Amino acid sequence: MSSTITIGFIPREQFSLAAESLQRIFDYTHIPFNLIVVDCNTPKVYWQQIEQVLDGRSHVEVIHKNHYLTPNQCKNLVIQQAKDDFVCFIESDVIVEEGWLSQLMAACEEHPADVAIPRIIEGRLGETKLHWDPNLGHIRSVQTTDGVKYEILPFTDEQQLDKGSHRRTIELSGEAHCQLYRRSVFDQVAPFDEEVVYLDWIDSSLALYNAKIPVVFEPKSVVHFWHPFPPRRDDLDYFFMRWDLERAQQDLDRIPKKWNLVQVTADLEFAMERNRIGQLHASMEELKALIPPQKPFILVDEDWLNSNEIIEGFRTIPFTEHNGQYWGAPTDDDTAIREFERLHQTGASAIVFLMHTFWWLEYYTRFHDYLRQKFPCVLQNERLIVFDLR
Repeated sequence: MSSTITIGFIPREQFSLAAESLQRIFDYTHIPFNLIVVDCNTPKVYWQQIEQVLDGRSHVEVIHKNHYLTPNQCKNLVIQQAKDDFVCFIESDVIVEEGWLSQLMAACEEHPADVAIPRIIEGRLGETKLHWDPNLGHIRSVQTTDGVKYEILPFTDEQQLDKGSHRRTIELSGEAHCQLYRRSVFDQVAPFDEEVVYLDWIDSSLALYNAKIPVVFEPKSVVHFWHPFPPRRDDLDYFFMRWDLERAQQDLDRIPKKWNLVQVTADLEFAMERNRIGQLHASMEELKALIPPQKPFILVDEDWLNSNEIIEGFRTIPFTEHNGQYWGAPTDDDTAIREFERLHQTGASAIVFLMHTFWWLEYYTRFHDYLRQKFPCVLQNERLIVFDLR
Protein backbone atom coordinates (compact mmCIF):
# COMPACT_ATOMS: atom_id res chain seq x y z
CA MET A 1 0.00 0.00 0.00
CA SER A 2 1.46 3.37 -1.03
CA SER A 3 2.03 6.16 1.47
CA THR A 4 -0.49 8.99 1.76
CA ILE A 5 0.36 12.67 2.03
CA THR A 6 -1.12 15.96 3.19
CA ILE A 7 0.16 19.27 1.84
CA GLY A 8 -0.12 22.10 4.38
CA PHE A 9 -0.29 25.40 2.49
CA ILE A 10 0.59 28.30 4.81
CA PRO A 11 1.53 32.01 4.58
CA ARG A 12 4.98 33.28 5.51
CA GLU A 13 5.09 37.07 5.13
CA GLN A 14 2.53 37.90 2.44
CA PHE A 15 -0.59 36.69 0.65
CA SER A 16 -0.38 38.17 -2.84
CA LEU A 17 1.38 35.21 -4.48
CA ALA A 18 -0.75 32.53 -2.85
CA ALA A 19 -3.13 31.82 -5.75
CA GLU A 20 -0.26 31.47 -8.23
CA SER A 21 1.66 29.27 -5.80
CA LEU A 22 -1.37 27.06 -5.20
CA GLN A 23 -2.17 26.73 -8.90
CA ARG A 24 1.39 25.52 -9.54
CA ILE A 25 0.95 22.85 -6.86
CA PHE A 26 -2.13 21.48 -8.63
CA ASP A 27 -0.49 21.70 -12.06
CA TYR A 28 2.87 20.13 -11.20
CA THR A 29 2.06 17.56 -8.52
CA HIS A 30 1.30 14.18 -10.07
CA ILE A 31 0.78 12.01 -7.03
CA PRO A 32 -2.45 12.00 -4.97
CA PHE A 33 -2.52 14.36 -2.00
CA ASN A 34 -4.85 15.91 0.51
CA LEU A 35 -4.60 19.67 0.92
CA ILE A 36 -5.02 21.81 4.02
CA VAL A 37 -5.02 25.58 3.40
CA VAL A 38 -4.60 27.92 6.36
CA ASP A 39 -6.46 31.21 5.94
CA CYS A 40 -5.42 33.63 8.67
CA ASN A 41 -7.15 36.92 7.90
CA THR A 42 -6.13 36.78 4.22
CA PRO A 43 -7.06 40.07 2.48
CA LYS A 44 -10.33 39.59 0.61
CA VAL A 45 -8.88 40.16 -2.85
CA TYR A 46 -6.31 37.40 -2.39
CA TRP A 47 -8.71 34.99 -0.72
CA GLN A 48 -11.08 35.32 -3.68
CA GLN A 49 -8.18 34.38 -5.98
CA ILE A 50 -7.41 31.34 -3.79
CA GLU A 51 -11.07 30.28 -3.84
CA GLN A 52 -11.05 30.35 -7.64
CA VAL A 53 -8.09 27.95 -7.66
CA LEU A 54 -9.77 25.67 -5.11
CA ASP A 55 -13.18 25.71 -6.80
CA GLY A 56 -14.29 22.17 -7.67
CA ARG A 57 -11.23 20.51 -6.11
CA SER A 58 -11.63 17.47 -3.91
CA HIS A 59 -9.61 16.45 -0.86
CA VAL A 60 -9.29 20.08 0.26
CA GLU A 61 -9.79 21.41 3.77
CA VAL A 62 -9.58 25.08 4.76
CA ILE A 63 -8.75 26.24 8.27
CA HIS A 64 -10.15 29.76 8.74
CA LYS A 65 -8.89 32.16 11.39
CA ASN A 66 -9.87 35.83 11.53
CA HIS A 67 -6.50 36.97 12.88
CA TYR A 68 -2.92 36.74 11.69
CA LEU A 69 -0.91 33.63 12.54
CA THR A 70 2.81 33.03 12.42
CA PRO A 71 4.15 30.24 10.18
CA ASN A 72 4.72 27.96 13.19
CA GLN A 73 1.17 28.50 14.41
CA CYS A 74 -0.10 27.61 10.94
CA LYS A 75 2.03 24.44 10.82
CA ASN A 76 0.66 23.27 14.15
CA LEU A 77 -2.91 23.67 12.90
CA VAL A 78 -2.01 21.49 9.93
CA ILE A 79 -0.44 18.84 12.17
CA GLN A 80 -3.61 18.70 14.27
CA GLN A 81 -5.75 18.00 11.20
CA ALA A 82 -3.43 15.86 9.04
CA LYS A 83 -3.95 12.10 9.24
CA ASP A 84 -1.73 10.92 6.37
CA ASP A 85 1.66 9.21 6.53
CA PHE A 86 3.47 12.34 5.37
CA VAL A 87 2.94 16.08 5.83
CA CYS A 88 4.54 18.56 3.45
CA PHE A 89 4.61 22.17 4.63
CA ILE A 90 4.91 24.69 1.82
CA GLU A 91 4.71 28.45 2.13
CA SER A 92 2.46 30.50 -0.10
CA ASP A 93 5.28 32.37 -1.82
CA VAL A 94 6.90 29.16 -3.11
CA ILE A 95 6.64 28.20 -6.79
CA VAL A 96 7.09 24.49 -7.46
CA GLU A 97 8.65 22.78 -10.47
CA GLU A 98 7.63 19.53 -12.17
CA GLY A 99 7.78 16.45 -9.96
CA TRP A 100 8.83 18.33 -6.83
CA LEU A 101 6.75 16.23 -4.41
CA SER A 102 7.38 12.86 -6.05
CA GLN A 103 11.11 13.43 -5.67
CA LEU A 104 10.77 14.37 -1.98
CA MET A 105 8.67 11.28 -1.30
CA ALA A 106 11.16 9.06 -3.11
CA ALA A 107 14.04 10.55 -1.11
CA CYS A 108 12.32 9.79 2.21
CA GLU A 109 11.35 6.26 1.21
CA GLU A 110 14.54 5.23 -0.59
CA HIS A 111 17.31 7.02 1.32
CA PRO A 112 15.63 6.47 3.84
CA ALA A 113 14.88 9.52 5.99
CA ASP A 114 12.08 11.05 8.02
CA VAL A 115 12.38 14.58 6.62
CA ALA A 116 13.22 15.70 3.08
CA ILE A 117 14.05 19.16 1.80
CA PRO A 118 14.20 20.28 -1.85
CA ARG A 119 16.63 22.44 -3.75
CA ILE A 120 15.29 25.97 -3.15
CA ILE A 121 16.02 28.60 -5.81
CA GLU A 122 15.80 32.33 -5.06
CA GLY A 123 13.49 34.17 -7.42
CA ARG A 124 11.12 33.38 -10.25
CA LEU A 125 11.29 30.47 -12.67
CA GLY A 126 14.45 30.74 -14.72
CA GLU A 127 16.59 31.96 -11.83
CA THR A 128 19.40 29.69 -10.65
CA LYS A 129 20.75 31.06 -7.36
CA LEU A 130 20.39 28.52 -4.56
CA HIS A 131 18.65 29.70 -1.39
CA TRP A 132 20.18 28.17 1.75
CA ASP A 133 21.89 29.10 5.00
CA PRO A 134 25.59 28.22 4.63
CA ASN A 135 26.15 28.91 8.34
CA LEU A 136 23.80 26.10 9.38
CA GLY A 137 26.04 23.17 8.54
CA HIS A 138 26.76 20.80 11.42
CA ILE A 139 27.09 20.74 15.21
CA ARG A 140 29.87 19.94 17.63
CA SER A 141 30.01 20.02 21.40
CA VAL A 142 32.56 22.36 23.01
CA GLN A 143 33.74 22.87 26.56
CA THR A 144 33.09 26.38 27.88
CA THR A 145 33.41 28.07 31.26
CA ASP A 146 29.66 27.40 31.62
CA GLY A 147 30.03 23.70 30.84
CA VAL A 148 29.49 21.76 27.62
CA LYS A 149 27.62 23.68 24.94
CA TYR A 150 26.82 23.13 21.27
CA GLU A 151 28.37 25.11 18.46
CA ILE A 152 26.80 25.40 15.00
CA LEU A 153 29.45 25.32 12.29
CA PRO A 154 29.19 26.27 8.60
CA PHE A 155 28.93 23.68 5.86
CA THR A 156 32.24 22.16 4.83
CA ASP A 157 33.12 22.15 1.12
CA GLU A 158 31.81 18.65 0.52
CA GLN A 159 28.55 19.37 2.40
CA GLN A 160 27.53 22.54 0.59
CA LEU A 161 24.07 22.34 -0.92
CA ASP A 162 24.99 24.38 -3.99
CA LYS A 163 27.46 21.72 -5.08
CA GLY A 164 26.58 18.44 -6.74
CA SER A 165 23.27 16.85 -7.66
CA HIS A 166 23.40 13.80 -5.40
CA ARG A 167 20.93 13.04 -2.64
CA ARG A 168 22.55 13.15 0.79
CA THR A 169 21.89 13.27 4.52
CA ILE A 170 22.40 16.61 6.26
CA GLU A 171 22.64 17.36 9.98
CA LEU A 172 20.53 20.52 10.02
CA SER A 173 17.46 20.85 7.85
CA GLY A 174 17.95 24.50 6.95
CA GLU A 175 15.37 26.73 5.27
CA ALA A 176 11.74 26.11 6.23
CA HIS A 177 10.02 27.24 3.01
CA CYS A 178 9.23 23.68 1.88
CA GLN A 179 9.79 20.52 3.93
CA LEU A 180 8.36 17.01 3.85
CA TYR A 181 7.91 15.22 7.21
CA ARG A 182 6.83 11.74 8.11
CA ARG A 183 3.78 12.26 10.29
CA SER A 184 5.41 10.00 12.90
CA VAL A 185 8.14 12.60 13.48
CA PHE A 186 5.69 14.53 15.62
CA ASP A 187 5.36 11.54 17.93
CA GLN A 188 9.06 12.06 18.74
CA VAL A 189 9.43 15.85 18.70
CA ALA A 190 7.16 18.57 20.01
CA PRO A 191 5.09 20.56 17.52
CA PHE A 192 6.60 23.75 16.18
CA ASP A 193 7.46 26.31 18.86
CA GLU A 194 4.88 29.08 18.55
CA GLU A 195 7.02 31.47 20.56
CA VAL A 196 9.60 31.43 17.74
CA VAL A 197 8.94 33.63 14.73
CA TYR A 198 12.16 35.04 13.30
CA LEU A 199 14.49 32.05 13.77
CA ASP A 200 11.96 29.34 12.94
CA TRP A 201 14.29 27.54 10.52
CA ILE A 202 17.08 27.30 13.09
CA ASP A 203 14.73 26.18 15.86
CA SER A 204 13.12 23.41 13.80
CA SER A 205 16.54 22.24 12.55
CA LEU A 206 17.82 21.89 16.10
CA ALA A 207 14.67 20.07 17.20
CA LEU A 208 15.21 17.44 14.51
CA TYR A 209 18.91 17.18 15.28
CA ASN A 210 18.28 16.80 19.00
CA ALA A 211 15.79 13.97 18.34
CA LYS A 212 18.21 12.29 15.89
CA ILE A 213 15.67 12.55 13.05
CA PRO A 214 17.42 11.82 9.70
CA VAL A 215 17.05 14.59 7.12
CA VAL A 216 17.76 14.13 3.40
CA PHE A 217 18.49 16.87 0.87
CA GLU A 218 16.99 15.99 -2.52
CA PRO A 219 18.36 18.34 -5.23
CA LYS A 220 16.16 16.76 -7.92
CA SER A 221 13.16 18.29 -6.19
CA VAL A 222 13.19 21.97 -7.12
CA VAL A 223 11.06 24.84 -5.82
CA HIS A 224 11.45 28.60 -6.09
CA PHE A 225 11.21 30.95 -3.12
CA TRP A 226 10.00 34.35 -4.23
CA HIS A 227 9.15 37.46 -2.27
CA PRO A 228 8.09 40.52 -4.29
CA PHE A 229 10.10 43.66 -3.69
CA PRO A 230 8.60 45.45 -1.90
CA PRO A 231 5.46 43.68 -0.60
CA ARG A 232 2.15 45.06 -1.77
CA ARG A 233 0.36 47.57 0.42
CA ASP A 234 -2.35 45.15 1.51
CA ASP A 235 0.35 42.69 2.61
CA LEU A 236 2.15 45.22 4.82
CA ASP A 237 0.31 44.61 8.10
CA TYR A 238 1.08 40.89 7.99
CA PHE A 239 4.59 41.56 6.70
CA PHE A 240 5.46 43.82 9.63
CA MET A 241 3.94 41.35 12.11
CA ARG A 242 6.21 38.66 10.69
CA TRP A 243 9.31 40.86 10.92
CA ASP A 244 8.59 42.59 14.22
CA LEU A 245 11.99 43.61 15.58
CA GLU A 246 11.10 43.12 19.24
CA ARG A 247 9.98 39.54 18.58
CA ALA A 248 13.08 38.95 16.47
CA GLN A 249 15.31 40.06 19.33
CA GLN A 250 13.41 37.76 21.68
CA ASP A 251 14.26 34.84 19.38
CA LEU A 252 17.92 35.84 19.31
CA ASP A 253 17.95 35.85 23.11
CA ARG A 254 15.87 32.69 23.54
CA ILE A 255 17.26 30.20 21.01
CA PRO A 256 20.81 29.93 22.48
CA LYS A 257 19.34 29.26 25.95
CA LYS A 258 16.76 26.79 24.65
CA TRP A 259 19.32 24.68 22.77
CA ASN A 260 22.40 25.31 24.96
CA LEU A 261 24.29 27.00 22.12
CA VAL A 262 27.56 28.89 22.27
CA GLN A 263 25.87 31.45 20.05
CA VAL A 264 23.20 31.63 17.40
CA THR A 265 24.22 31.86 13.73
CA ALA A 266 22.05 34.88 12.98
CA ASP A 267 21.62 38.49 13.99
CA LEU A 268 19.00 41.21 13.78
CA GLU A 269 20.19 42.59 10.45
CA PHE A 270 17.99 40.46 8.19
CA ALA A 271 14.84 41.41 10.12
CA MET A 272 15.92 45.05 9.98
CA GLU A 273 16.42 44.78 6.23
CA ARG A 274 12.95 43.29 5.78
CA ASN A 275 11.52 46.21 7.75
CA ARG A 276 13.35 48.71 5.55
CA ILE A 277 11.97 46.96 2.49
CA GLY A 278 8.46 47.16 3.92
CA GLN A 279 8.94 50.88 4.48
CA LEU A 280 9.68 51.56 0.81
CA HIS A 281 6.08 52.58 0.23
CA ALA A 282 6.59 55.37 2.76
CA SER A 283 9.87 56.21 1.04
CA MET A 284 8.07 56.74 -2.27
CA GLU A 285 5.77 59.21 -0.53
CA GLU A 286 8.87 61.06 0.70
CA LEU A 287 10.15 61.24 -2.87
CA LYS A 288 6.84 62.60 -4.12
CA ALA A 289 7.18 65.45 -1.62
CA LEU A 290 10.66 66.26 -2.93
CA ILE A 291 10.47 65.66 -6.67
CA PRO A 292 7.65 67.00 -8.90
CA PRO A 293 5.98 64.13 -10.79
CA GLN A 294 6.93 65.50 -14.22
CA LYS A 295 10.62 65.82 -13.36
CA PRO A 296 12.95 62.92 -14.22
CA PHE A 297 15.48 61.79 -11.62
CA ILE A 298 18.44 59.40 -11.57
CA LEU A 299 17.67 56.22 -9.62
CA VAL A 300 20.57 54.19 -8.21
CA ASP A 301 18.94 50.86 -7.31
CA GLU A 302 20.82 48.24 -9.35
CA ASP A 303 17.60 47.67 -11.30
CA TRP A 304 15.67 46.35 -8.28
CA LEU A 305 12.57 48.42 -9.03
CA ASN A 306 12.51 47.99 -12.79
CA SER A 307 8.83 47.81 -13.88
CA ASN A 308 7.75 47.68 -10.23
CA GLU A 309 4.37 49.23 -9.50
CA ILE A 310 5.86 51.15 -6.58
CA ILE A 311 7.59 53.60 -8.95
CA GLU A 312 4.58 54.14 -11.23
CA GLY A 313 4.13 57.87 -11.76
CA PHE A 314 7.85 58.61 -11.42
CA ARG A 315 10.17 59.37 -14.33
CA THR A 316 13.28 57.41 -13.41
CA ILE A 317 16.62 57.20 -15.20
CA PRO A 318 18.71 54.11 -14.30
CA PHE A 319 22.28 54.68 -13.20
CA THR A 320 24.33 53.69 -15.11
CA GLU A 321 22.22 53.90 -18.27
CA HIS A 322 22.42 52.64 -21.87
CA ASN A 323 19.46 52.94 -24.26
CA GLY A 324 17.15 53.47 -21.29
CA GLN A 325 18.28 50.31 -19.50
CA TYR A 326 20.42 49.70 -16.43
CA TRP A 327 24.02 49.14 -17.51
CA GLY A 328 25.68 47.91 -14.33
CA ALA A 329 27.86 49.47 -11.64
CA PRO A 330 30.57 51.91 -12.82
CA THR A 331 34.08 50.51 -13.20
CA ASP A 332 35.61 53.36 -11.19
CA ASP A 333 35.05 56.88 -9.82
CA ASP A 334 35.89 58.61 -13.10
CA THR A 335 33.32 56.52 -14.96
CA ALA A 336 30.70 57.26 -12.31
CA ILE A 337 31.34 61.00 -12.48
CA ARG A 338 31.28 61.09 -16.31
CA GLU A 339 28.05 59.10 -16.44
CA PHE A 340 26.46 61.30 -13.77
CA GLU A 341 27.42 64.51 -15.62
CA ARG A 342 25.97 63.14 -18.85
CA LEU A 343 22.65 62.30 -17.20
CA HIS A 344 22.58 65.57 -15.27
CA GLN A 345 22.76 67.46 -18.55
CA THR A 346 19.61 65.70 -19.76
CA GLY A 347 17.63 67.55 -17.10
CA ALA A 348 17.62 65.12 -14.17
CA SER A 349 16.29 66.91 -11.10
CA ALA A 350 17.77 64.62 -8.43
CA ILE A 351 19.83 61.52 -7.84
CA VAL A 352 18.32 58.95 -5.48
CA PHE A 353 20.23 56.10 -3.82
CA LEU A 354 18.14 53.21 -2.57
CA MET A 355 19.29 51.56 0.68
CA HIS A 356 21.00 48.54 -0.86
CA THR A 357 23.18 50.84 -3.00
CA PHE A 358 24.55 52.91 -0.12
CA TRP A 359 27.75 50.90 -0.55
CA TRP A 360 28.32 52.83 -3.79
CA LEU A 361 28.91 55.99 -1.75
CA GLU A 362 31.48 54.16 0.37
CA TYR A 363 33.17 52.45 -2.57
CA TYR A 364 33.17 55.34 -5.06
CA THR A 365 34.58 57.86 -2.60
CA ARG A 366 35.55 60.56 -5.13
CA PHE A 367 32.14 60.32 -6.76
CA HIS A 368 30.55 60.70 -3.33
CA ASP A 369 32.74 63.73 -2.53
CA TYR A 370 31.84 65.22 -5.91
CA LEU A 371 28.11 64.97 -5.15
CA ARG A 372 28.47 66.34 -1.62
CA GLN A 373 30.51 69.34 -2.79
CA LYS A 374 28.24 70.34 -5.67
CA PHE A 375 24.69 69.44 -4.60
CA PRO A 376 22.65 69.62 -1.40
CA CYS A 377 21.64 66.35 0.24
CA VAL A 378 17.93 66.93 0.86
CA LEU A 379 17.05 63.56 2.38
CA GLN A 380 19.09 60.93 4.19
CA ASN A 381 17.61 58.11 6.24
CA GLU A 382 18.06 54.34 6.51
CA ARG A 383 16.20 53.82 3.21
CA LEU A 384 17.03 56.76 0.91
CA ILE A 385 19.74 59.31 0.16
CA VAL A 386 18.67 62.12 -2.18
CA PHE A 387 20.72 64.92 -3.74
CA ASP A 388 18.84 67.82 -5.34
CA LEU A 389 20.35 68.64 -8.75
CA ARG A 390 18.17 71.60 -9.69
